[in-house]
Amino acid sequence: MIENFFYGGVTPDGYATQLAQLINGKEYYTYILKGGPGTGKSRMMEKIAKRYEETENVTCFYCSADPDSLDAVMLHTSKVIVVDGTPPHVSEPRFPGVCQEIVDLGQYWDKAVLKENREKIIRASELNKSMLAGAANYNRALGLIVDDTYACAEGFADRQRIEEAARSFCERLFQDRERKAGRGKQTLRQLSAMTRYGYTTQPDAAGTCRKLYLLEDRLFAASSMFIESAAARINEYGYDTKLSPCLLSGRPISEHLLIDEIGIALMTSNPLTQITNAKAEHIDCSVFYDIDRMQPYEKHFAANHALMDTIADATREMFDDAKRVHDEMEEHYISAMDHDALDSVCERICEEIERRGE
Repeated sequence: MIENFFYGGVTPDGYATQLAQLINGKEYYTYILKGGPGTGKSRMMEKIAKRYEETENVTCFYCSADPDSLDAVMLHTSKVIVVDGTPPHVSEPRFPGVCQEIVDLGQYWDKAVLKENREKIIRASELNKSMLAGAANYNRALGLIVDDTYACAEGFADRQRIEEAARSFCERLFQDRERKAGRGKQTLRQLSAMTRYGYTTQPDAAGTCRKLYLLEDRLFAASSMFIESAAARINEYGYDTKLSPCLLSGRPISEHLLIDEIGIALMTSNPLTQITNAKAEHIDCSVFYDIDRMQPYEKHFAANHALMDTIADATREMFDDAKRVHDEMEEHYISAMDHDALDSVCERICEEIERRGE
């Protein structure tokens, strides 16, 4: 079985990933792939994920800027992670050779071929870096608009009513289920991110769930409070949860929640995600706001929504332009790589993974 998430994304404080703790920890053995674009990192991870999808639970983590490219693969049974350790998500071994190791794919390129294209590679690399920096600036601007909308709406949200609704929701979910001993664990996993296709949610995020609940909230605040309250109660029942935050925001805004053990997903349709699902049970979050008191702010909210659309579209275009430049740069590296050697490296890693399971 394969689960798909984003590896991380750009936050107001720079790029962030929730996998850093696992990669730097002792529970998993991590292969950190190094090398330029086109050195086969994503392709290698795809092969590893496909090889083990029938024999163990596999989690694939995709690039937030380019969701067609893999940034990491986690094999839960083998306790192995294979990760792209190059910018913007640089990884270095904390316990070299014991818990992590570097796999240098750069040793398999023909330097003479790269030298022939030196100026083209440098020009494309600098342009790509500049475009990604521009996209990051747009992301920060978009996050400020989200924060402003949340901050205004928060004051009109009836927190007590939200918590009561979340409690009632959880009681219905668990009325026929036994409460487990101990508290469930909450894990952060990224389901939505700004990409070159726009603000994107993993398409199969709720695919394995038996039931999807879709919270409709144009103002972010009530749905976030509902999800956080529900997650806390579900953990109290002893069940694990996967919480997906909005990385654009400078405040903790929760967008989605997965409860794998019971096959339930709570997802938010807001001005960014714009999720639609005819099979979902809808929860209208407008009932949690004081509409009368909020009326004077409606023009402000409308202006913010228009700005979100404009900035999100500009960010998407910038990421898309950066991807085209990246592809041009990548072609030079692909032509210089010894692909048979890369296949041998992949096979060596797979053999080591299988020995770990013996």
